This record gives sequence, C-alpha cells and structure tokens, in this order.
Amino acid sequence: MKTFKATMTTAALALSLAACDDAPPPAPAAASPVAAAAAPAKAAPVAVAEPAAVPYVYTYNPVGKRDPFRSPVDEIGPITPSPVTSCNEPLCAFDLDQLKLVAVVTGDANPIAMVEDPVGRGHIVRRNTRVGRQGGKVTQILRDSVTVTEVFSGNGEIIKNPVTLQLKPDDKQDPAYNMMTGKNYGE
Repeated sequence: MKTFKATMTTAALALSLAACDDAPPPAPAAASPVAAAAAPAKAAPVAVAEPAAVPYVYTYNPVGKRDPFRSPVDEIGPITPSPVTSCNEPLCAFDLDQLKLVAVVTGDANPIAMVEDPVGRGHIVRRNTRVGRQGGKVTQILRDSVTVTEVFSGNGEIIKNPVTLQLKPDDKQDPAYNMMTGKNYGE
C-alpha cells in the first residue's frame, strides 16, 4: 500500500511539473518547399511580445464585509413590535418604578436577581428577562444594581433607554434570633 501511495505521489508530482513547464511550445514544422511554392505569397507573421505575467498577490480588505464573529441577527438591529404584544410575562404588568430590587446573586457566569412587585411577590430575573410595561430587557446584573434597557422607535430611529434598579440597604437591621429559644439577642 505504501508503494502504491509513493508511486501515485510521484506520478502526480511529475504531471504537475510537466504542466508548469515554462519552456515555450515547439515551433511548427516547416512546410515542404512544394507546398510553399503552391501557396500564394503571404506576409511574414509578426511576432507579438506577450507582457510578462505578474503573480497575483491577494490582500484582504475588510471594508464593507460583516464581522464573522458577530451574529448576522445583531447587525439587522432590534425589531420592536408594539409593547402590548412583545411581553407576556408577569413582570410586564408593572412599570419599572413600581418594582423594587430585593436581592442579587453574582459571582457566577449567570447572575440572577430578585425583584419585588407592588403586591409583594418576588420574581427571579436573569439577563434577557422582559421587565416593565415597555417590554424592556434586563441587560446587566451587578452586585448592587440591575440595568433594564427599554427600546423605543421614534422619528425613524431607535432609542435605547437604560433604567437602573438599585439595591436599597435596609435602614433597620433585622434582629438576630436565637434559634434554640426563639428570642431576640437584642432583648
């Protein structure tokens, strides 16, 4: 099998060298004097000099081409349907100023936060969770805040409005309980 591969490789190399030969093709054979006498007198052919072949050098020009590392969907831009149909989640029933950031869990690749609605129910939010009546998305979760970006389309342009929900520290600390007796330590 190895000799067959070596033979085929040698044959392919020989054919490629023969095809790339830079020698000019052989001149046509001279016609016999009888045929030359029978043919009418023609003007001698003029040798035309061919321009020297310049090797083509490729250069990459990224102008006008899309970035191969970005999604083509991102380049189209956000499509904003009407806010009523864009969000069917429970947090879309409230305005952003009605929601209260209660807790944040970071230090992970996917941080999460807990938002409390006016009724007092807690809702877990992650990145890309829809929040608010305008159908905003959670774009950033930090250790003390959550950023919700609302997208509006007006006058033919897209307007992004980032709104930050801050984690408010408690003014009054919860009393420490003794789990055994159920009494406060402060008492």
